[in-house]
Amino acid sequence: MASNGSLTTPRLALGISLLVAGLGILIQYLVGVPGFPKIPPGPIILGVAGVLVLAFPRYRWLLFIGLLAALFVTVGGLIEGSVWGRLGDPGKFDVWIGVFLQWVGQAAALVSAVMALTREYRKTPALR
Repeated sequence: MASNGSLTTPRLALGISLLVAGLGILIQYLVGVPGFPKIPPGPIILGVAGVLVLAFPRYRWLLFIGLLAALFVTVGGLIEGSVWGRLGDPGKFDVWIGVFLQWVGQAAALVSAVMALTREYRKTPALR
C-alpha cells in the first residue's frame, strides 16, 4: 500500500535518526572500541534502513523496516551490555560521542517510527 509520496516529519525524523545511530556505531568502530567484528553490521543495517525510509516516501511499509532495524540493533546492544561502561566514561570522548550518537539516534528512531506508523496507518474519520 502506498501513501501520497510526501516526506512527513516523523518519516524524516526516522530516516535521519537511523543514519545518526549508524554513524555513532561507525565512530566507535573507527576509534577502535574492542569487540567489534571486522565488518560491523550495525552501521550497514541502520544506514540501509535510513536511506530506504528517506528515498522511498511513497511506500509506507518501509517504516516497518526502519522500526525493525532500530529494534534489532537496540536489543543487540542491550544484550551485549558494554554500552553502560562506555557511556559512563566521558573521559574517552571519541568513544563516548559514538555511543551517545548511537543511543540517541536509536531512541529517536524508535519513537519516530511509532509516530510515523501511527500517522500513516490511522484511518481517516468518515465524513458526515
